[in-house]
Amino acid sequence: MSRLFAILLIGISICITGCKPSMVSIDEAPVEPEIEVPTRALEMAPLQIKQEPATQKSAKEFSFTLLPGPWKKYLSEPPRILISRHTTKGIRDLLTEEQALIKAVLDADASVTETSEHSGLKDRLDELKNAVPSAETSSGYVRSSRTYRRTYVSGNTVYTNSYPHYYYSVFSEKQKSSSPALVRSVSGIAANATLEDLDLRIEALQGLVSTWSRRTSAMSPNGTSGIMRDANEAYLAGLRGYTKDFIQLRKELRVIEQAQAHKAQNKAGIIQNWTTFEKSRLDILKNYFDDVDVEYVKATHGLSYQLNQEQLSHTLVLVCEIGPRIVYFELDERRHPNHPFILADVTAPSH
Repeated sequence: MSRLFAILLIGISICITGCKPSMVSIDEAPVEPEIEVPTRALEMAPLQIKQEPATQKSAKEFSFTLLPGPWKKYLSEPPRILISRHTTKGIRDLLTEEQALIKAVLDADASVTETSEHSGLKDRLDELKNAVPSAETSSGYVRSSRTYRRTYVSGNTVYTNSYPHYYYSVFSEKQKSSSPALVRSVSGIAANATLEDLDLRIEALQGLVSTWSRRTSAMSPNGTSGIMRDANEAYLAGLRGYTKDFIQLRKELRVIEQAQAHKAQNKAGIIQNWTTFEKSRLDILKNYFDDVDVEYVKATHGLSYQLNQEQLSHTLVLVCEIGPRIVYFELDERRHPNHPFILADVTAPSH
């Protein structure tokens, strides 16, 4: 009877489920109940998976600003920085040729004050102004050459952690106070100097050297007067060198003026050289950078860029739209001879 009842139960089961019953062994071990996972653990599990990539140390980024010099007027929009990991010598040579030709074209239509060389001299003059010593400091007044490393002066702005490295005229190592009137006169002459009035500034500095040399030689070598006499002599020795720096700037300005006059006379030939290059070889650069493994970095705002250490280890090329064409300018650690662009590192110092 019990056997018949069991058969009936199986038949009912088949009718209800509509499928073949599973073969279940009577001796099979009972299924263990599921372990309840706390709700907190369920919430954290997916978060832990998402956070795994963030555990890897990201490369430090550096902040840069692009200093375009007098060519800012040609930039209708912020340029991009192209990062090339594989740049052949042939492409580098072609890039140098392209930069020289486009520079010649742009300079041929510019006045002396609009050239990149003139802009470079203005920066040099700014640095020279910042090298004027002060009689109030304890560092003294013997002139020596010193590199103010990782500082770039442009107009009224000082960019830190950047290039190029220029040599400043500084006064040091003399623990005596020279005549305050002498130092004030030098500071006044240098503070208002421009490239256009270098002749007047040089004449004024030379006049101070002559006048104060006579006054100093008339001072007594003894006592307090003797101390100031020694200090003045040291300061005047430095002032002679400082004046020579102004004279050197004037010489370089004359060279720029002569070169600019020559470009103006040969404008037609300069434009023809660029036109020939543009038609036959400019596309070689474009096609190369389109084909090889490159990365582009856009300006974050204005002419500001964020670059990491790995990117900085490769060739950086500024991609500019000037007129109807795309042109390329290689960025390096110093002012490039064939363009005025400088990438100044303005990364905030870490504390």
